[in-house]
Amino acid sequence: MILKNGIKKHDLRYMLKRYKLALLSIPWILLLIVLLLWSLGIKLPAFNKEVVELKNTTIILERIEELGKLELVKFNFKEIYDYQAISEGKINSSTALRTYDFNPDLKIALIASGEAVGCIDLRNMDLNNIEIEKDTLFFKMPPPELCYHKLDLENSRVYDFERSGFWSNIFPDDDEVTRAVDKAYREAEDQIRISALESGILEQTTVNGEKVLRPILEKISGKVVVFTYNPENVRLQQEYK
Repeated sequence: MILKNGIKKHDLRYMLKRYKLALLSIPWILLLIVLLLWSLGIKLPAFNKEVVELKNTTIILERIEELGKLELVKFNFKEIYDYQAISEGKINSSTALRTYDFNPDLKIALIASGEAVGCIDLRNMDLNNIEIEKDTLFFKMPPPELCYHKLDLENSRVYDFERSGFWSNIFPDDDEVTRAVDKAYREAEDQIRISALESGILEQTTVNGEKVLRPILEKISGKVVVFTYNPENVRLQQEYK
């Protein structure tokens, strides 16, 4: 029997049979191709889990680095700081005669106000800070830092001042007094740094860092977030306690 287009009926059946056979063979052909590529060590990007995870990790890293340097805690200080500048006798080794410093003995009490700020710098991270395992994201926290400490000069002042000594009344030196007051302010500012570290500003910075970063990381990655730390950074924090 011949159809209108000139194709015999049995030829049409033959063509349909071959077409059906070809369709059934496609999955096996694809499987053979994948096995061949796998045996040659060639990985298909669509099936490469490591490539997908690397892309996700890079995106997370870029988003976190955009946060920059996070200021996470501020300690305010206001305390009385005592400074003493005591003039001592000096020995002249060539004549063995005792000579005296003409500077007076000074005692200065400051009411020192200031602040110290702890932060975490997220700008210099790399892929080693982030690791993804199944449904968990491990985030290695950068070390906490004391960003800055400063004395609030507007709210700090000399509370008490005493000048004494052998020469203080005979040869008063106002310039020396000014230098002593300036030094007292510098030492009071450094004391703010020491007090902040001893009060646990680095530990509090780490705690606040977790509170701020956890929801951000969870939203970006869709995974459970676990924070990890460099043991050396933990040791340095404990030394300040």
